[in-house]
Amino acid sequence: MRDQYRVVAAFLEQLAIRFLEGDRSKLIIVPGNHDVCWNTSFAAMERVPEDQWPTDVRRALVEPDSNYRWSWRERALYRVHDHNAYAMRMGFYWDLVENFYEGVSLAAGIDRNRGYQLFELLDRSIIVAAFDSIHRNDCFSYSGAIPRGAIARCNLHLRDRPHRYGLRIAVWHHSFQGPPQREDYMEAGQVREMVGLGFQLGIHGHQHVAEATTQYIYLNETQSMGVASAGSLCAGARELPRGVNRQYNLIVIDDTLRSARVHVREMTDGEQFSGKRNGAFLQGFSELTWQAATDVAGRPIDAAETNDRACVIRAEEALRAGRLRDAIESLRDVKLTPGSYQRKLAIDAFRRAEDWKSLSDAIGSPENVEETVLLITALVNRDQFEGAVSTLDEATDLDPATRQALRDKIAVKQAMRR
Repeated sequence: MRDQYRVVAAFLEQLAIRFLEGDRSKLIIVPGNHDVCWNTSFAAMERVPEDQWPTDVRRALVEPDSNYRWSWRERALYRVHDHNAYAMRMGFYWDLVENFYEGVSLAAGIDRNRGYQLFELLDRSIIVAAFDSIHRNDCFSYSGAIPRGAIARCNLHLRDRPHRYGLRIAVWHHSFQGPPQREDYMEAGQVREMVGLGFQLGIHGHQHVAEATTQYIYLNETQSMGVASAGSLCAGARELPRGVNRQYNLIVIDDTLRSARVHVREMTDGEQFSGKRNGAFLQGFSELTWQAATDVAGRPIDAAETNDRACVIRAEEALRAGRLRDAIESLRDVKLTPGSYQRKLAIDAFRRAEDWKSLSDAIGSPENVEETVLLITALVNRDQFEGAVSTLDEATDLDPATRQALRDKIAVKQAMRR
């Protein structure tokens, strides 16, 4: 088992290097039922003698977080008696995940007991919550479930973060619907909980066939989440549904973060992959849309504008308190557009901290005499004398006295460096 995970880890590492410029934070991993070690889970159970069976066995089996399991092969009742050992049925998987992301900057560090992991994409415009849908999944229990409370805790976690995201994506493994004879899918109510808590796009697998649907809930108004399921690229012939080929998805999200196209590639004649063109994908793709996040007044939230506003407020407070580095850090991800207040604030912070490189980068093309003087000062302190002279020559709005003072300053600094 450990050797298998070493092979997987090596494959994931090569995948990140080849397609993601080595950035492991963009490769999102979620656990599935095949990551559960049946031998470990069985070893953590004990067989219950018939004279100790609960009065209502069926009810005992379906109670939330029940410790009881039923073996149809043996017609016997089992009970989880060693919870620490039972938790280790996912030990190899979590060892792989922790090793893979070691040293990688994530939205929240890997925590095998949390029920979800967080990943940021597209310059922190998108947050991905990777949920564990293998709660109570083992050698006797095939259904999927996200740990109770994990979705709500994830929402609170995101709410309490100072950063806002333009798109919330939820990723998990198990499908949430299936035929009556099957039991290996999770409760649809957990997906509806995601919708109600503001997740806008859901992605899952497990069922070995691609689908694209929209899930709705009705509160004071309709809320929706687009859901895309992926087919299987590597499942065996027995696991693939009848008439379904090997598949994988390409999900293209619109620049506005308000819609996506789900493209499905499936293996056809000659074992070549081409676009799927049947079912929900007659055009070669399927469209998914969702509502933008709104405030209490029902107005769409501009996440970038909200983040910039919060960063500016924190920077102002830090500058007033003389915490220059905190102010600079607060402004690091803010767009310093020409003429904006945050640009003026950043220039002031960099000047006071004597961070000459950041100051010259923030000014770029000076907008007034004050910025011209600051830019030349920054370039001189960085020993970039040619740039300082060039900036001085191009400045047409400087009075003669200021121009001469700057020219003398450049000459003195050059002479000191010789």
